[in-house]
Formats: sequence, C-alpha cells, structure tokens
Amino acid sequence: MKICVFYTSPKLGDIILQLPFIKAIANHYNTEVTLCVNKYINIKAILESQNYIKSVIENPFRRGRFYFNDLLNLYRELKKEKIDCAFILEKTKAPAIACKIAKIDKIFGFGIGSQKFFVDSSVGLSKNDLRYNYTSQSIKFLNRLDIPFNFDEKYLVLDNYKIDNYLDKYENLPKPWVCFAVDSTEVNRIWPQEYFAQIADKLISRNLAKTIFVINYENHKKYFDEIIKNSIYQNQFINCKTLNRSQIIHLIDTCEYFVGIDSGPSCVAGALNKKTFCIIGPTDATLPRFKSMTKIISDIYDKSREVGLKRCGDNFVQNDSEVKTISVSKVFDTIVKNL
Repeated sequence: MKICVFYTSPKLGDIILQLPFIKAIANHYNTEVTLCVNKYINIKAILESQNYIKSVIENPFRRGRFYFNDLLNLYRELKKEKIDCAFILEKTKAPAIACKIAKIDKIFGFGIGSQKFFVDSSVGLSKNDLRYNYTSQSIKFLNRLDIPFNFDEKYLVLDNYKIDNYLDKYENLPKPWVCFAVDSTEVNRIWPQEYFAQIADKLISRNLAKTIFVINYENHKKYFDEIIKNSIYQNQFINCKTLNRSQIIHLIDTCEYFVGIDSGPSCVAGALNKKTFCIIGPTDATLPRFKSMTKIISDIYDKSREVGLKRCGDNFVQNDSEVKTISVSKVFDTIVKNL
C-alpha cells in the first residue's frame, strides 16, 4: 500500500506537532509514507531523512487564481507516486479533491464542511471538534481509525541528514550550549526579552550555560539587542537571525537543552526529544504533548480556553499581559529542578 499523509499549514510548529500521528500511520501499516506539506515549511530534506517518511511532496496550497494550478500539480504528483491511500489530518478540501481526481481508492479526512463530499465520512469529525486544538483533533481522528499513537518517541532524527559545516565556526565556544527561542508571529506569546536576559545570567552564573544561541526570526523589534542590553554576559550570546530553518533544527539538536516560548522551535525541540522548557502564553497548553517538554504556565492560566467558542483559539487573550506574569524565578527554578 502506498500511503500519502497531508498537512497543509505553512507554519513550522503545526507540521512538527503532527509528526507523532504521521509516524503512527506509517507504523500501523508497516510502511514508509509519502508526506505532502506546504512548500513554505522548507525542511523537505530533514523530513525525507526520517525512517517513516519515504518522500515529500511540496505544494503552495494557494487560493484565488493560483488554486487550480496548485491543485493540478498536486494531482500530477499523486499519480507519479502511485498513491492508493490518503490521510488528510485537517479539514482542507484541496488535497481531498486532488485525491479524488487521481482516483485514489481510500481517502480518509476530517470530513468537515465541503471536504465531506470527497472523503470516507465514516471516520470523520464534526464541526464541534474545531473548538479543540489540532492535536486533539488528530487524536480523535486516529482513534476512529483504530490507529495507535504515542508522544514518547523521538520524531525527528538527524543522523541521516547531511548538514553543512556551519557549526564549525562555533566549535571553540564554551559549553554547555543552550538554545533560547524568543519570538513568535503572535506577540501574545512573547515573554519579555529582559526576562530572557535575567534567566541567561542566572544559568551562566550557575555554570548551567556557557554559550546561549538566540533564535529570533520575526521583525517585531530587535529581540537579540534587547537581551544583550540587559545581560551582564553580553559576549556569551550568539545571534541566530541569519540561520535557515534546517540550520536552526540542527543547532537545537546540538545544544544541551532548550528554553523558549510556545512556538515552532519549541515544537522542534520536543520532536527531537531534547530537554525542552516551554513558556506558555495565553494559549492552549495541551497542544504540544512531547514527553521531553516541560511546560511553564502562568498562575492565572485559564483551562476553559482550551475549548474555543467556535474554533480553537478564538477565545485567546490577544496581548502579552498574561505571559508577562510568569516570573524569572519560576522559569529558573523549573529549569534547575528538571535538569
């Protein structure tokens, strides 16, 4: 059986969160699967190096005037791969239509909205399930398919992935190496940079870190500059702004442990089975479930928001007032306790 698993979100963290389910499907059918992802994820080589993924199809999954062109290209890829079974881990309809045109025998999807006309509706979810997070949705979907899964394994392994030697320039830097991931596309998740500086100073003074690599991708403000401005160990930080995604993933795998906010890099660290300390803002703390991840939440965390009003996240606070209440001492004590 030639299986294709689809997940079309352009966000890195979203596809990483689905890896336990993708691996579960591969294990259940005792075969490597083809994985279809959004081309903007841009980690095809890393995904293809996993022992449960045979190949990766990339597609932009655009809307408007590009929709049918992308749909046609996806159909061609599916025919080329000779796929005969598909699992769509979301409600989007473009993959389902492409599978139908490609005459794939078995198409399983969430079956919500118009997707229901193109998939096996016997295992589908309901519109009410959209109130729960992506992990909860996939759990329910795989349960209906009687496919066992877990969150205890290592879902990203870099042993077979060929990386360039960009880390060579850092090889003489003192260890332990630690990764900080400090920004997000959603500002309500971002912990203050001066707090990261204070955590860094505490870790360095206790010899729990010697070199800290700062992952910062967005341009909301100069995050790296904010950290070193507030630290007494300014020369022990490395700005990772120029690194690409594959290099960032390799760096996280190399470091001793990871500290960051609830964003894509923290999901990567969890999938790598790296000891991960994740600072959760006003979001849903149950979304990432990797065994190696320790979640640090505020004292005012509200569990009721784990179920949305109409969809997951529509009741999240949209500012950083909550994440700011998580103290430096709480984060530091949690790290020390779990190292």
